Amino acid sequence: MFYNNHLLKKIPELSSRLVALCKRIVEISEDTVCPPLKAALSIISSNKLGPIVFCTPELGRWSTVGGLGVMVDELAYGLSLLGEEVWVISPYYERNRKGETGYLAKDPAGIEYKENITVTLNNKYVLGVHEGEVHGVKIIFLHNSEIFPTPYADSTCSEVVKQLAVFGKGCLEFCCVRELIPSVCITNDWFTGLIPAYAKTGHFGPTFKGTTFLHIAHNLEPTYEGRLFPTPSEGACEHIHQLPRDCLVNPHWAPPAIINPSRCAILMSDQWATVSPSYKEDLLRQSPLADLLKQKPQPFAFPNGIPVEARIKKLDDAAPNHATAKKLIQKKYFGYSDFDDTVPLLSFVGRITTQKGVHLILDAAETLIIKSNFKINILVGGAVNMKEPYSAQCAHKMWHLKAKYPSCFWADPNQFFTDGSLVNRGTDFGLMPSIFEPGGIVQHEFFVGGTPVVAFKTGGLKDSVFEYNWDSETGNGYTFESHKVEDFIYACERALGTFKNKAKYLKLRQNAFDSKMDGDRVSRAWLSEFYRLRNKVFVDNDIIKASLLHMSTWSPESYKPMTSFEELFGIEKGSLTNFALEDIDFGAEEEREVFEEEKDGSKVRSHFETHVDDKLPHVFTMHNSGPRYRSVELCGTFDNWKTRHNMSFDNYTN
Repeated sequence: MFYNNHLLKKIPELSSRLVALCKRIVEISEDTVCPPLKAALSIISSNKLGPIVFCTPELGRWSTVGGLGVMVDELAYGLSLLGEEVWVISPYYERNRKGETGYLAKDPAGIEYKENITVTLNNKYVLGVHEGEVHGVKIIFLHNSEIFPTPYADSTCSEVVKQLAVFGKGCLEFCCVRELIPSVCITNDWFTGLIPAYAKTGHFGPTFKGTTFLHIAHNLEPTYEGRLFPTPSEGACEHIHQLPRDCLVNPHWAPPAIINPSRCAILMSDQWATVSPSYKEDLLRQSPLADLLKQKPQPFAFPNGIPVEARIKKLDDAAPNHATAKKLIQKKYFGYSDFDDTVPLLSFVGRITTQKGVHLILDAAETLIIKSNFKINILVGGAVNMKEPYSAQCAHKMWHLKAKYPSCFWADPNQFFTDGSLVNRGTDFGLMPSIFEPGGIVQHEFFVGGTPVVAFKTGGLKDSVFEYNWDSETGNGYTFESHKVEDFIYACERALGTFKNKAKYLKLRQNAFDSKMDGDRVSRAWLSEFYRLRNKVFVDNDIIKASLLHMSTWSPESYKPMTSFEELFGIEKGSLTNFALEDIDFGAEEEREVFEEEKDGSKVRSHFETHVDDKLPHVFTMHNSGPRYRSVELCGTFDNWKTRHNMSFDNYTN
C-alpha cells in the first residue's frame, strides 16, 4: 500500500514525512508492542533499499581514464552522503595511467590487502582483494597482474575476453564470499558487460535472483561498444567466457562473428540508463543496439554533475578569483610579465582523441590568431598517445603552432596537464568541440569556475550548453551545429565579440556559474531511480531529520484502538449521540438475519471490520434520502485531522 500510493511515489516530501513519523514511533515505543509500532516497523523495513554495488573498469584518482571514472566516484560518494550503503568494485591494475606500480600502497586512504578469491573459468584465476573505505564508500580492488596489466590494455581478442570474464565473475564471487547480496548492481560500459549474464545463467545458482541489474551506458557509440573480432579458430571464445553464444554475438549480423559485451550487458540487465536525456534519445534512434535498448521500458537518463562545494574549494586553492587565475596562466604558459585582461583566453582540457574533436581547435587556431591581430591566447591541455594516428597528427600540429606563435598558442603533447582547476577558473571560454559527448563533465567544471563554454551541439552538451542571447541575456555559452572548422570559428568569434563588452561578458559568466549541476541533485535523481527499480518509495533523509525536529510528542499509552467507522467519522468509541445514523449509507448488501445485539444503533460496525469469511458481495450506493454527496475527502490522525485529501477512483490501478 505504501508503494502503490501515487502521491507518496511522486512527492518525496510526503513519503519522507511518513517515514519520519514511523521512525519516531519506533524510537518512543521501545519494547512496547502495539499496532502503531508494528505498522511503523513494517513500513521502514519494507522500504529499505539495501546495498548498492558499482562495478567499474576505472575509478577516481586511482584509475580514471575518462568521464566514467569521475562519474562513478562522485555518484558513489553522493549516495553515501544520502545515507546509503555503497560498494565499488574495480580492477587494481599493475600500472595506472601514469605508469606507476603499487599505487594503492602509496594512497592516503589506507587501502589494504585482505584475502584471495578464486574465479573458475577454463582455468582457475586467483585475485587479490584490496579493501578500504573512502568518504563512507567501501572500495574494493581486485588484483591479478597478468589479467589486469593497465586500464583498457591493447591485447588479443582471447586475452580481452578472459579479462572481462575474470572481472565479471570476480565481482560476483567477492559478493558471495562476503555474503553481500546487492539490492542494485550497477555495471558501467562494456568492460563490465558480462556480470549480469553470470548472475542470471546459473553460474551462481539463485544467489542473485533478488538483485536488480542496471547497466549505465556512458558511451555506446559503435567504436565504444567494446566489439571484439575473434579469429575463425577462436569462434566466439565460448571456451573462455562459458556463456551462451547469443549473449555476446548477434546471430543476425553477417559473419564473421563479432563479440559484443555491450550487447550482453543490455540483453541480460533488468534496465539500462545513460548520462543525459538527449543521448538516451540518440541511442534509441541511432544505435546499432537500438532494438535491444527499446525492449527495456522506461530507461533512465540524467545529466552528470559535480560536487560544487568541494570543487569550489579546489578552485580557491588554485586561485581566489578569475583575474588572479588568468594572470597566473598568462605568466606560466604564454610568457607574460604583466597581466593583460584585454587578451581573451580560450582553453581546452581533456584527452587528445578523435571523440574530443581537438583537430577543430588546431585547424582554427591560426585563423583566430591572425583575425585577432595576435591578441589572443589559446591553450590545449592534454597528453598525446603517439601510437594513435589521430593523436600523433594533433601532436605535430601543436608543436608547429607553439613554435610559430609562442605568445598566442600553448600545448605540450608530452606532458600530463595538471592545472585543470586553474584553467577552469582563469580561462575566458572553455572549448568543447566534441564530435559526440554522451554526458560530459568538463562543461560543469568550467561552469563552477564561472566560465562559459563554446561547444558542439551533441549528446549531453545539448542539454547543458545554451547560446547566449544579448537581448534577453540568457544562455551560458556558444554552440555550433555543423562539425566543421568554419562553424567552430564563427562560434568563437561570437564569443570573442561578447568578451569585448564587459557588462555582457560578466553577465555571461554569472549565467555559466548559475547553470552548474550540483552532484547532490544528480545523486538524488539516481537514488530515486534505484528505489523505483526495487518497487520502493524514495525518501529524503534531510526531510526526515527536519520533520523529526518539529514532530509533536506521542506515547504508546495514548494509543486507543479505533474502528474503521470511528476513524472515518471521528466519533469516539461508544458515543453516537446527536448523530443521525439513519442518514448514513453503509452500502447495499443482501438481506440477512439481524441479531438483537445489532439492533442497538450505538454498536454499528463498519463492513470493513467484518471477518473475511462473513463478508458478502457488497456494493456501495448512495442513500435514497437527504442531500447527495458531491465529493469524498480523506482525513486522519496522521496530521491531527488538519488536511483533507480529495479522493478519486483510479480505474487503472484499482
